[in-house]
Amino acid sequence: MSRSKRAAPPALSQSRTYSTAEVARMWAVSESSVKRWSDSGALACVRTPGGHRRFTMQALLDFQRAGGAGRDDGGADHRGATADATQLDLAVAGRDWSRLQELYYEAAVAGDEAAGAALLERAFQDGISAIESKERILTPVLHLIGERWRRGELNIWEEHLASQVTLAATGHLHRRLPRAPAHGRVALCGCPEGDLHEIALQMVVETLEAEGWRAISLGPNTPLFSFADAVQRFSPQLVCISATIVHDLERLRRDYKHFYRAARHHAARIVIGGAAFADPQVHDIFLHDFRAIGLTDFLEYVRREFPPSDAAT
Repeated sequence: MSRSKRAAPPALSQSRTYSTAEVARMWAVSESSVKRWSDSGALACVRTPGGHRRFTMQALLDFQRAGGAGRDDGGADHRGATADATQLDLAVAGRDWSRLQELYYEAAVAGDEAAGAALLERAFQDGISAIESKERILTPVLHLIGERWRRGELNIWEEHLASQVTLAATGHLHRRLPRAPAHGRVALCGCPEGDLHEIALQMVVETLEAEGWRAISLGPNTPLFSFADAVQRFSPQLVCISATIVHDLERLRRDYKHFYRAARHHAARIVIGGAAFADPQVHDIFLHDFRAIGLTDFLEYVRREFPPSDAAT
């Protein structure tokens, strides 16, 4: 005996309005609940010439922020999960970056890898690129978490959980993304000795892999003499150095000269990026071809300097 299929929620758009039935289906509640919220003034509506209720995207967002579909008695667990999913859908459709950051923050500090991955995947399904999610959602949240940890408002384990969630979530999305055909170019990516910040490094690797590169991650905390050895071994066209913090500038200055000679011998371009390079002393040590201020900036450089038509066959 065949089962009737449940109707899918309506596709969300900022420019249209939604009927009572569509909102009820979206939130998995009865139409009478939607009407009751509307009549009470909790959920704003506009009326058609025929007197029918229509709901704007802004009204739905405002309602969700005020408590949303979880305000009814009974069925709290089901409606709570539904409300969470609906809040994500609405925030994605409305490009509500602040709300998306809040949702990701909650998942990150709770160590909820599934929720973190679901947020990125839902955003991608709605046309938000992986880089846009990383720059407009993940990066601000990670900066906030780091700042709250430094102020003593978060425990170190919460900061570690957030890092693990982010690595898992970006990796999950990356495995599902379409990739450009491999073109034979090689990039080495890593963080200098003493820098344990792996997330930005992984984002750089994922960006290059999506562009068809063989991106070899040397990992965090990699001495510059090891960078030089890897250049000799792999003859890359590009070397990317991500640094959030650095130590022992005199040692860096000495070791970087050796690395720089190796990179130039193999005609490798050098790209640097990260908060450490805002310090003029650090910036001046790391002679480079380009300093990226974000993933979008980095991607534009790669596409400009390494066009597909010039790739080795």
